[in-house]
Amino acid sequence: MTSRAIYFTRRLWWPICAVIALVFFWGCAYSLVNGDRINSQQAGKIETGIQVVRQLRFKQPVPLVVKSPDQAEAMMEADMMRDYTDNQLKVDAVAGALTGLFPAGIDLKAASLKLLKSQVAGFYDPHGKEMVLVEGGADVGLWNSAAQFMIQRDVVGEMLLAHELTHALQDQNFDLESSLDKARDDDDRALALKSVAEGDATIAGFAYAVGRMDNGIADTLVDSLKNLPQALAAEAPGTPEGLSVPLLFQYSEGVRFVAEAYRRGGWLGVDALYRNPPQSSHQILHPALYFDSPAPQPRIELAGYDRIMSGWKKADDDTYGELLLRVILERNLGKQSGEVGLASRWTADRMIILQQSGSVNVIWMLAFSDEQTAGHFAVTYQALLDRLLGASTPHRIDTRSKAVLVVIGPGANYFDTLAPAIWNASAIESGGVAARIKTSAAAAAQ
Repeated sequence: MTSRAIYFTRRLWWPICAVIALVFFWGCAYSLVNGDRINSQQAGKIETGIQVVRQLRFKQPVPLVVKSPDQAEAMMEADMMRDYTDNQLKVDAVAGALTGLFPAGIDLKAASLKLLKSQVAGFYDPHGKEMVLVEGGADVGLWNSAAQFMIQRDVVGEMLLAHELTHALQDQNFDLESSLDKARDDDDRALALKSVAEGDATIAGFAYAVGRMDNGIADTLVDSLKNLPQALAAEAPGTPEGLSVPLLFQYSEGVRFVAEAYRRGGWLGVDALYRNPPQSSHQILHPALYFDSPAPQPRIELAGYDRIMSGWKKADDDTYGELLLRVILERNLGKQSGEVGLASRWTADRMIILQQSGSVNVIWMLAFSDEQTAGHFAVTYQALLDRLLGASTPHRIDTRSKAVLVVIGPGANYFDTLAPAIWNASAIESGGVAARIKTSAAAAAQ
């Protein structure tokens, strides 16, 4: 698991405050929490109500606790470090900068915690099985950015608690932690599952706040969340796109995806997403690929580098997915560039990050829907890396059929030996069948 997952700490569900309440609410008293005391009567009412709205039942009680902002930050940092080491975060930051995902010199740990701390008002902690509300949470960041709505009730606090209690329902009914553990080395797959969970909780929390749930409520929410990128940019300026875009994706695209499941099958249709979850951000972005034309998600088995780079240690491996590929293209080519559309033709990728002393080497293989797109991406990304890295950092790119191989770092200096070894040992697996990546007939005839 690489640093891309930092935008959601794996066990501490991202708080609703930063990205949902801002669209609807402003000026509401946070009466659920007064200092370090919880209004237990109101909390109990919400706990009962969200079970009715979401059509799920709690299997055991969910304790509500109040933490200071410093205590909440300490919990988030501790959760992050359950899955990462400081060295891993540093290596992943370098790899992200080399590929164009992050700005050079980024401190991923500090940047992630800063973003979390600036917006947190509450979260469900499935590690401790408790709901955490943060003192003064309603006064932070994006809470104060939105329009006044339903001011006769403490709708902000109600929506926050209903949202996070939905996460508790998910945890108790669908064992989300086990599913996330299975995606430990595939952050794109984990992002897809988190998008389901956040989309579900956002719709349920909003439905509780407005007092009903139907297709119209889902449509209203989907439309309203279009304002999230501008709102976060205003409240958390300077946040790297590699962190902000995937974070917002869980809500905007997650709500859109879950709303489609609700339209097709109600809450039972949403429940089914946990039994057969989407496998990539590609499916979240293109719901028809999940709902109408389901197919096994291809996965790349990246191998063959070990013997040639025997002195290097594998520091991390992961999958970027369509979303982060799009972020890279937008960051470096501009959002209006026609080449950004290449990301939508993504079908699979795998990245290996190697480390030796103070050096980092990235080996990244991507697969696309057709050979033409693969070739176009190779040319586009070569030019992108040339501008980004210049001659200071070696980088080479090669293609075979629908696949592209990228090597950034010292390994590119012996690419002519390394690339054939990787191609010959790697494969693309789909539906339980692994196929070697062969040179296309057209290329072989040249």
